[in-house]
Amino acid sequence: MWCFVGKRHLEEAMEVFSNDLSFVVTWKPFFLNPTTPEAGIPLIQYLTQKYGARAGAMAKDGTSPLTKAGLNVGIHFTTDRLIVNSLRSHCMLDYAKSEGKQNLLAENLFKIYFEQGKNINSTDVLAQVAVDTGLNIDAMEKHLKDKSVVSRVQEEAMEAHDEGVHGVPFFNIHLKGESQKIAEFSGAQPPDTFKSIFQRLLNRFKASV
Repeated sequence: MWCFVGKRHLEEAMEVFSNDLSFVVTWKPFFLNPTTPEAGIPLIQYLTQKYGARAGAMAKDGTSPLTKAGLNVGIHFTTDRLIVNSLRSHCMLDYAKSEGKQNLLAENLFKIYFEQGKNINSTDVLAQVAVDTGLNIDAMEKHLKDKSVVSRVQEEAMEAHDEGVHGVPFFNIHLKGESQKIAEFSGAQPPDTFKSIFQRLLNRFKASV
């Protein structure tokens, strides 16, 4: 859920610098709950079991910090949803990347899952998201059934863990075509954090002209 908030914060900063910098947003796989059962777990039950009764109650009555952070950026989180396995969604994002629609797909997945409470482990739900994103359903379904794709996505998620990523959102900012990192940090940082980084980049570019 914090990934959705972090996305909004990033977008606010990108908009400020849109006339001076161009951006490419790429999503990498990461599994917060890799052992989630196929049927899923009700959100409130999950929060209560993992963080205690108070966390579950705050989410249910809309007083949690996450709920408030979401409202501040126009996100209306629903608690009437399941925690589900996200492997299929990550494989779908992998396909959308090759079609140049990965960031749009991420937005549509976030909305249908976090705001509408739909099950993003459902084939029918993913098919509808594919249509809304302008993806070819047949090609996408073939991609999701490809065992080599599934293995690669799982390996990429494990690589993130091996590199020290233990939670999301996690941002890695670098120049396109270069592996050297400009900045990396975890959490849904405020827009000013991104703006500061983008301003430093812009200053560097101007100084080199």
